[in-house]
Amino acid sequence: MLSPSTLTDKGEIKINCSKGLLGVMINDIKEWKNWLSWSKEDPNFTLSLGGRHINEGANFTFEGPIFGKGRVELEESLKDSIMAAQILNDKWPGKVKITFQIIPESKSLVLLTTRSRIVNKIPFFKRVLYRSFPEEYKKRHEADLLGLKTYIEGMINSKFGAEATTFPGNLYLGKKAPIYNMNIPKFYAENYPKVYKLFDSLNLKQTGPPVGLIYDWEGGSNYVYIMAGLPLDQKIKVPIGFDLEEVPRIPCIKLEVYGHYNNLKTAHVKMDHFMSTSSYSLFPPIIEEYVTNPNEEPDTSKWLTNVYYLLDNTGSYSAGLANKKSMEEMIKEQEEQRKKNLEGENKQRR
Repeated sequence: MLSPSTLTDKGEIKINCSKGLLGVMINDIKEWKNWLSWSKEDPNFTLSLGGRHINEGANFTFEGPIFGKGRVELEESLKDSIMAAQILNDKWPGKVKITFQIIPESKSLVLLTTRSRIVNKIPFFKRVLYRSFPEEYKKRHEADLLGLKTYIEGMINSKFGAEATTFPGNLYLGKKAPIYNMNIPKFYAENYPKVYKLFDSLNLKQTGPPVGLIYDWEGGSNYVYIMAGLPLDQKIKVPIGFDLEEVPRIPCIKLEVYGHYNNLKTAHVKMDHFMSTSSYSLFPPIIEEYVTNPNEEPDTSKWLTNVYYLLDNTGSYSAGLANKKSMEEMIKEQEEQRKKNLEGENKQRR
């Protein structure tokens, strides 16, 4: 009669990180194995990732003779504020739903609150079997939250493996466009072949791997202003429809990222946290250097992308940022320049 009919539990913890960083750590199911306490209970515990790793539908299965066998799946992912997951364990009295809410207290401190509950009531005659379950769950969940805090703050203290270095400077020839964030792969697929074809037609030497240059982005509309480019060793007269970008020799933060290109969002959130808590200003563009050729290396875990955040340390407001234009201004300027180029070409033909 005194045994629980259900489970309701609340938890909270403060973590020294940005809201965005905590969001991706919970939203990326691959990261869970780094902070869950479950494996400590069971030396033979195993975890297997499902086909989807981020956002709604991301999941993994687990199995351990002591802890139990089951599945975790993300059911909701509302930007970087609220996430919800369901946990099935054959040794638990029912399906547990857990909701994470991220509340920023400053740029580098967030409060994480959680609510857990069993979806359906425990059958009356089985309640005595789970008399200690609420207490055990609460203890385990507190250990999970502490593990999450320790893992994230440990990454921050190690700067995520990023290194301070100097970007050597380079020339890039390619195609620019403001595009919707989810269309980046399509933009690259359509435009890199055009850039490679131009290099071949002009007999230009490619001096390094292809790059993506990120000039500006709008979080609200998910638009990003980017360039698909290839490095070259000489300035040329740029054909209509293409762009030449010269990036100077400048201090930078470099992060090596291994894995599929989908992992790059997490990398940028890490770098954004570093920038938001440093005294440096960001000097555009952000550079993604795609070192590994996917056609030559089928194993996505071995794909290497170098991410560069260029730094302007000349003052609290860098010249680059002071002169930085809005995306609308850049688009308008770009179109005006193309019109001028086209008019110049037409005059020469006449």
